[in-house]
Amino acid sequence: MSNLKGTRLLIVDDDASIRDALVERLAPQGFALSTAGSGRDALKALRAGVDVVLLDLQLPHGDGLSVLRTAREEELEATVIVVTAYGTIERAVEAMRLGAYDFLQKPFAAALVEEAVKRAVERAGLRRFAAARASGPESDAPVCVSATMQELMATALKAAASDSTLLLSGESGTGKEILAGAIHRASPRARGPFVALNCAALNESLLESEIFGHEKGAFTGALARRVGRIEAAHGGTLFLDEIGDTSAAFQVRMLRVLQERVFTRVGSSAEIAVDLRVIAATHRNLRAEVAAGKFREDLFFRLNVIALEVPPLRDRVADIAPLAQVFAERFARQAGRGASKIAPDALAALESWSWPGNVRELKNAVERACVMSEGDEIALEDFPPEIALGGEAQRPAAFHSRVESFRASVIREALAQHGGSQTQAARALGLQRSYLARLIRKYGL
Repeated sequence: MSNLKGTRLLIVDDDASIRDALVERLAPQGFALSTAGSGRDALKALRAGVDVVLLDLQLPHGDGLSVLRTAREEELEATVIVVTAYGTIERAVEAMRLGAYDFLQKPFAAALVEEAVKRAVERAGLRRFAAARASGPESDAPVCVSATMQELMATALKAAASDSTLLLSGESGTGKEILAGAIHRASPRARGPFVALNCAALNESLLESEIFGHEKGAFTGALARRVGRIEAAHGGTLFLDEIGDTSAAFQVRMLRVLQERVFTRVGSSAEIAVDLRVIAATHRNLRAEVAAGKFREDLFFRLNVIALEVPPLRDRVADIAPLAQVFAERFARQAGRGASKIAPDALAALESWSWPGNVRELKNAVERACVMSEGDEIALEDFPPEIALGGEAQRPAAFHSRVESFRASVIREALAQHGGSQTQAARALGLQRSYLARLIRKYGL
């Protein structure tokens, strides 16, 4: 099974021997386990917060179905596997209608329980991931319309279920911190803190004090003990942006944190143990930096357990319009205006711009347009002049325009070969039908 450390699993059964057997079987997987012997106790535990529930339907003080009904009425979030005796499948079907995810029939093999729980944990991760996208800071959550981003986020979801170190790479402004935050909120550490720091924003001495903390009197101006970002991230996730811009001395100290999960404050020799997950990010090619002797190879391998590359905005054109609309609606809310709609010709201009500053540049451009616009629709002339006048000339050798033209011709040909059937054309091109439909609308086919 995948890394399940910290996943809250509730076992509900009125038979103490079954509860004990399930605890013994599942405890080595790393769950935060709790048990209940009645419907009343099950609801109490659900209200306190759990991720996955093994719920027997035959219970005193409120049976399993009543627990499910109450949980749905109170919108209690949990992925539920119902357990039913042989011959009462009708009740299991009713439970599924009430929101249960899966069911098991007694007597069941231990391996079947483990497999069902594994699927439920993955489902719980999907729910947390969706919530992360919907409720990130100011709705700063990854937009995944393009096939490239959908593939990236699918990989990110798998990574979120583990406790492994991640290395995010990509150009500046692509949204690496947003992705890191979404991964944290989709992980079993979601209840812990998410602590972020841009390593390139501080000089070496300030960076060490900020990360590791310091003792009173450790240096001039250290008037009191300071808790560093590592200590603040205990139980959660530490995000280190621009890790490639750090010094060799700092890299040595971080290597020890990753290897041994201990650190020392500046000005102290006392070791402090810490439980955290590290996500690092860089706009540099760290393999090349290692080859050039500018980054420690051992630290690179410690960071590069799971590597995710965030694509530049110019390579995910399908995400530009949805992103722009998200930003427009946000800035409209902040200004106390109605939802702002971006005019079609303006959206076309946004999609034709190469966005050297990536998502950050797009966000700034939309904010500027919202300020300059009059009424509820943002016009083309409200955007910066270089975008409003046409970004195509800014693209070296019009490369991206030619690529887009080629993609449109491939889709047009596939549709012609299959009599206009989007389903058959999508199958021939190896695309999802919904994605092909978006491309057809985008290219006006």
